[in-house]
Amino acid sequence: MLKKIIGVLLAVLVVCLCLLPAAAQNETGVITLKLNSNIAGCTERDVEQLIQIKSGNVVYGGYRSSPVSVADYAGTADSGKLKAGRTYNIHYHLSAAEGYALPESVTADNVKIECGKGVKVISVQITSGKYREESGELVTHYGLLIYASVVVDGNIFQRVAGWFYDLILKARAWSLY
Repeated sequence: MLKKIIGVLLAVLVVCLCLLPAAAQNETGVITLKLNSNIAGCTERDVEQLIQIKSGNVVYGGYRSSPVSVADYAGTADSGKLKAGRTYNIHYHLSAAEGYALPESVTADNVKIECGKGVKVISVQITSGKYREESGELVTHYGLLIYASVVVDGNIFQRVAGWFYDLILKARAWSLY
């Protein structure tokens, strides 16, 4: 009888030891986001208005000073207020929240993005980069990078004027060399 009890206890101990590394791994979960197009008057510092995180497994930013970078239709960095009717290319940078890990690759099952009326997602990818901490240690940072083209909501006149302005801007930026 004592041998059976010891055998059962050893079996339970082995199973617990095997499950211990799995318990230490971070969760991934489905990442749910909403990219907004009603962002007239916002700047790249108004992160919560530009992108809403609907799941708790990612947070804004990472190793960069701003989790959002905005460029106008011609590709020039634009840190001013976003104008109604204009087209902008926006990069959104997200990191895994505490206790979570980003998925190995992006699929429709693990990243769900709801888009506003004028938002078109161009790419979604997991990125990695190295940066140096204040201590001098080189650290690898993994992040979720979303690249989208956003036409800021506006009335019909603002959209037509924005389209012409973006067209002129693109033509001025074009160069044969």
